Amino acid sequence: MSRTPVKTPVLRFLWSYSKPHLGMLILMVILQVLSTAGALAQPFFYKNAIDAIASGDPSDPAVVRYAMTMLALGIGVAVAFLILDQLSHLALAWVESRMMRTIWSDVFAKVQKLSTNFHVNEFAGATSRKIGRGVDTIEGILDRICMNFIPAVILIIGLMSVLWFYAPLIGVAMLIGIILFTALSLSLNLYLAKFYTWTDEQDTRVSANMVDSISANSLVKSYAAERKEDARHDAGVAEWQKRQWKSWNISTWFLLIQFIFLLMIELVVILLAVHLWSIGSFTVGGFIIVIFYVMQLWNRLLDIGRNTREFLKAKAHCEEMIQIAQRPLHVQDAPDARPLTIKKGDVRFENVGFQYERATKPIFENLSVTINAGEKIALVGHSGGGKSSFVKLLMRLYDVNAGAITIDGQDIKTVTQESLRGSIGLVPQDPILFHRTIAENIAYGKPDATLEEIERAAKLSHAYEFIAVLPQKYDTLVGERGIKLSGGERQRVAIARAILADKPILILDEATSSLDSLSEQYIQEALATLMEGRTSIVIAHRLSTIKRADRILVIEHGQIVEHGSHAELLAKEKGIYKQLYELQAGGFIGE
Repeated sequence: MSRTPVKTPVLRFLWSYSKPHLGMLILMVILQVLSTAGALAQPFFYKNAIDAIASGDPSDPAVVRYAMTMLALGIGVAVAFLILDQLSHLALAWVESRMMRTIWSDVFAKVQKLSTNFHVNEFAGATSRKIGRGVDTIEGILDRICMNFIPAVILIIGLMSVLWFYAPLIGVAMLIGIILFTALSLSLNLYLAKFYTWTDEQDTRVSANMVDSISANSLVKSYAAERKEDARHDAGVAEWQKRQWKSWNISTWFLLIQFIFLLMIELVVILLAVHLWSIGSFTVGGFIIVIFYVMQLWNRLLDIGRNTREFLKAKAHCEEMIQIAQRPLHVQDAPDARPLTIKKGDVRFENVGFQYERATKPIFENLSVTINAGEKIALVGHSGGGKSSFVKLLMRLYDVNAGAITIDGQDIKTVTQESLRGSIGLVPQDPILFHRTIAENIAYGKPDATLEEIERAAKLSHAYEFIAVLPQKYDTLVGERGIKLSGGERQRVAIARAILADKPILILDEATSSLDSLSEQYIQEALATLMEGRTSIVIAHRLSTIKRADRILVIEHGQIVEHGSHAELLAKEKGIYKQLYELQAGGFIGE
């Protein structure tokens, strides 16, 4: 277990979200002060009633009436401070609900902005768990601060002030007890907080692995690996249970130590009260005040110990979410970034150098390529040569380490990411669909599209044929990541999405890889129409797609080693493209 404390500034983070609601928080504190004043005043009414009963004549109606009045006033004050206390809870709940909503939205938005480097190295399930757990614990942290720690401080200050004038000796004894108990409680709970962080780390791992396994359920079934995944999950849960038990076990012993310490404080104060009563320093009613205050203090101090423990536990839960919220953006807009303006669609790579963060060697070194407006370029080569990296850099999913990429002379680092990616249509090899309707997935790049426009795009992509036979047609939910559709159907929806989006630059990353030969034949016409008049970059192994390219670029080890038309490259006797072509059977370029 790591014993190094996490330095995440949780309170500073929450304070930044509390400031817009400062007025309501001040109102909450005022209500708590008034409520505490009522709680401190209540025993004096009971004191007066008890003193009247102890020293007065029971047959005297005035004495009875006075005692009854004092008791009624005491109950009335109790009702008043309970109402004020509940109003302060409502004020805090108003603030908490708004803070939680804003933080949840902001952290989600931050995750969306984080670079591809973050997303390829993190489990989606783990990220979701960190955010959900962090948002859930915000209420716990604020409750402990505003409903436990602040009221305890107000009560202790008020209690000490009253006792200083009423029974100074008892006040001093209680103050010393408070200081010692607080020091003990903080020491024990700060030590315990390390175990909560230790447990949370395993909780995150279990959640991440569980989501990973569930999302790959079809693979698990295909390999009859249910028992293997069950055993893997059970091993993770067993480790979580061991850590959780150790945390709870230590917590129980620490609570017992604090409880015994409080009993010692209570014993000392009550003995002092008995002594003062025995020497006539105050009446029986005064003794009742001391007992009442001791019980209130006892409960508050016990609350401080318990809530310190819960606060540190909630703080540990929140830290992972805040680390995500404060994670620096590897790819971000320049302060003076402006929208990209595309008039023609020229794309240039100028002496580009790039290396992935954890890679041992660069992907590109001094790579220079010019793609003219409206030109259809095909990228081919062995896997790992740099084809996908070429596209990722153009979309600025990563930033180049050297050189520049320009579109119509505009360095893509100087324009907004939103306008850059909003100008590029993408059909990926593995199409990603949301668990939403087919219509929503097709219209993702153009949310205001009409049903007629969606149907037109579906017809051009030949998605219309399978959509038309579905009971709910365009309102059909496709399942998580489109699992309810076949690979070819998902690909057609992705192509329809690109057709409808109608972007000036088009990237096809194995856009027909999931289609059977007949479907591909239909879609080639749609792709030809889609690419017409656009700067198009095609990553493909299918010969039929490559044949349509104006120019083919062969990328090997991050360099353009050959370029030309299909016929020109086949004419080279020992060319790499020709070697790849001759390895084909049925029109595929080998990997």
